[in-house]
Amino acid sequence: MWWQILTLLQILLALSPGSYAEKMLRPKFKEIKTWSEEKWVSHKVTYDNADPHLNFSMEVHQELHDVDIHVEVRITNKLDPYYSSSLNSTINICRLLNYANKSPVGRFVHGFIREFGSIVENCPIAKRKYKFHHLRFNRKLQGSYFINKFWWPEDPTIAILPEVEFDIRFEAQLLDANKKRTMLMNDHIHGDFIVQDVNNLKPGIFAMLPKNR
Repeated sequence: MWWQILTLLQILLALSPGSYAEKMLRPKFKEIKTWSEEKWVSHKVTYDNADPHLNFSMEVHQELHDVDIHVEVRITNKLDPYYSSSLNSTINICRLLNYANKSPVGRFVHGFIREFGSIVENCPIAKRKYKFHHLRFNRKLQGSYFINKFWWPEDPTIAILPEVEFDIRFEAQLLDANKKRTMLMNDHIHGDFIVQDVNNLKPGIFAMLPKNR
């Protein structure tokens, strides 16, 4: 009798949607280097390739009034490096928050990220503390900046894209009254987007859209 029950359970598991492996283009982080100006701020970024989620924590030691974010991204086709794309952009974080508050798209994206922890909401950025190992509690802590277990939405259709290498450089720069810049963060992330067989497909971009109630 017991083996019949076991066989039935195996059949049900085999028929469950989560058991089907789907080919997905997912990132594999090879290197994450982070640097902080500890006088002002400290932060940490981790990523688990086995269970793809991003964890970020930040501790602000002094109030930050005006901060620019500079991002450089380069994506290269692994089979033919001739084909590549790059992004080089700088944006003021206060303007970015203003966009998040006023734009419908900004509110949508900002609200989605906010579900994963406590993020910067206003300028100036207040002095707050957060210890990274508390992330395991998976709850919002008062007076903390962090993003816990964050994963960007994905769709299986992107698996048809070629595998690529990516190189990301992220800087945060403090501007004083005279617009003199002080480096706060200087991160470098390198890795690949490779096709993998996964059975934990995350909801796609259309699943992020608001549902009618």
